[in-house]
Amino acid sequence: MEFYQIRQIKDSTWQIFEPLGVGCFLFTGRDRALLLDTGNGFRNLRRVVAKLTDKPLTVLNTHGHADHTGGNAQFRQVHIHADDLSMTDAAWQKRQHDLLFGYARTHYPLLRPLLWWIMRARTQFFDTEYITIEDGMRFDLGGRVLTVIHCPGHSPGSILLTDEAARTLYVGDAVNPGLFLFFKQSPTLRAYAEQLREFSRLTGFDEIRGSHTREPLPFVFISWYADFLERVTLEKSVKTHIPNNGRDVYVYKEDGKPFGLKYIAVHFTKDLLETEE
Repeated sequence: MEFYQIRQIKDSTWQIFEPLGVGCFLFTGRDRALLLDTGNGFRNLRRVVAKLTDKPLTVLNTHGHADHTGGNAQFRQVHIHADDLSMTDAAWQKRQHDLLFGYARTHYPLLRPLLWWIMRARTQFFDTEYITIEDGMRFDLGGRVLTVIHCPGHSPGSILLTDEAARTLYVGDAVNPGLFLFFKQSPTLRAYAEQLREFSRLTGFDEIRGSHTREPLPFVFISWYADFLERVTLEKSVKTHIPNNGRDVYVYKEDGKPFGLKYIAVHFTKDLLETEE
């Protein structure tokens, strides 16, 4: 069985999905190609990309978490927001993979043999050079321009990427239906809801595509999720176990059937429910 599941989702756009539930996106234009995220890096993503395009390649991370940057070492240069640059440190990456696999071992025990095998297979080629990006940066692929929007929250350097020609906003984990907002640098739920509401006023988009869902969600999901965050209460939330995290994490869920999802959730710490005066 092939490790990566590859499908063309739009003209000159491919989704490359890993069995552990994270995907990358490849965009091509007349002159260049852009790879958005590199997954966990447990297989040769570089070779997969080379089969899809021979154009000069730019690699861009939506944020610094290890399930989106684990394959960075397969590429000579990678672009990442300056606020997440510290997450490219090898020791930090290892801690993040330990957190990710600890969570998977706890919640998906049948995967434990596969996880052990996968962790031994991480692929590395280069001492990667990192190039920092900022809000508003544009990547011109030739007849196709993708633009960066800074969206701090899930991580300090999380970004959205616009594809205006395709009327699609690529959101990484920033509008994930199972969003993690339990990190020390995470904003309050209310503050993050206000930021999402600002992005929901963008025009020219029909859909969003995230890193952990195979199908797009309607653009209106952004404003719906902002409202969802403001409905969170501790009384309706359940404490959950996140290995190696060191903080009490709660999860709040609602029915996701209106959007074709099993449920919609946010993972958070108690202090993030506190409102700012």
